[in-house]
This record gives sequence, structure tokens and C-alpha cells, in this order.
Amino acid sequence: MNDKNKNKGVADGERQEFQARPGAAASRTLKVRRIGNSLGVVLPREVLAKLRVGEGDALSVSETPDGVSLTPYDGEIERQLSAARDIMGRYRNALRELAK
Repeated sequence: MNDKNKNKGVADGERQEFQARPGAAASRTLKVRRIGNSLGVVLPREVLAKLRVGEGDALSVSETPDGVSLTPYDGEIERQLSAARDIMGRYRNALRELAK
């Protein structure tokens, strides 16, 4: 996330930790809504603050054993994964031999 887009929509003074209501599980229920021709959810301000993202920032969705994970998009990780895929493709035979 660059400084230009840093926390757009979530001011530093408004930052709060995401906390469930007293006595409730540490989770939130969000309603799926129609947004144009798509479906989506609106993330509460506390969740945006916890993720440290604002309007215009990208999020990454990953599958986990427990469901899905929502994290801020990190272009550096994508670049590293792309490089690893390229290396695995070029050295496929050598990697296969090493795995024996």
C-alpha cells in the first residue's frame, strides 16, 4: 500500500481494534447484498481499520483449512510467487530428480 492511498476512508483517529460485543464470539455476521450486477459485502469501519485498508486498496482472498482469509494485497508476494513459478517451470526436470 503506498502512502498516497494509505488509509483512505479510515482516519488514524478513528482506528479501533476489531472487538466483538461482550459475551459474543469474536466474529461478525455480514449480509451479502447486490452491488450493481454483482454480489458483495460491506466491511464495517472496524474491519477496514484492522486490515489497514481504505477505499481503492486491493484485498487478497485465500482459501484456508478454516474457510477463507482476507488480507491486504501485497504486490511483492505476487512478484515472488510469479518468479517461483517461472523457476519451477524452467527447472522442472531437475526439481523432479531432487525430489526422489
